[in-house]
Amino acid sequence: MKTQFVLMAKYNQWMNDALYQKAFEMTESDVYDDKGAFFGSAFHTLSHIYTGDLLWLGRFTSVASSVDLASSLSAFPSTTSNTVHLCKNLRELADSRKLLDVLIIKWVEGIEETEFEQNLEYQNTAGKTFSEPLGSVLLHFFNHQTHHRGQFTTLLSQSGDNDYFTDLIGLIRQ
Repeated sequence: MKTQFVLMAKYNQWMNDALYQKAFEMTESDVYDDKGAFFGSAFHTLSHIYTGDLLWLGRFTSVASSVDLASSLSAFPSTTSNTVHLCKNLRELADSRKLLDVLIIKWVEGIEETEFEQNLEYQNTAGKTFSEPLGSVLLHFFNHQTHHRGQFTTLLSQSGDNDYFTDLIGLIRQ
């Protein structure tokens, strides 16, 4: 199971690198203006993915790993909401995203195989407590990123850019 989660962490980084590069090629209007997407703009969509990752990583701090996640997260803004925007602009968001993606890979690589079957107890943003196997929660974590990157690529297409490849197999083939 660990091999697949490391692959997903690396895919997350690979896709974020590619899509942020595309975001920097978009016009300022295409990045920041509300285009009717679920989160309004391309910037707010990317910001939601980043904020969601920080929320989930905060819930993962009890997971045994060779990486001290709680300590590592102190370098990032903290939040209890998935609707706030923690970065002022695309450059700040991209720089922080790059650092977060490195942390996610190192953290997943540091998890022992047996941990993925252990239950993780956490609270959602409404304060409701859940307990589910770490592996299942990590599937959600990585799927959430992929889902919202799909929304971003729709905005990218609407801006006239259809020159991108988002399939996981692209990374596997490298």
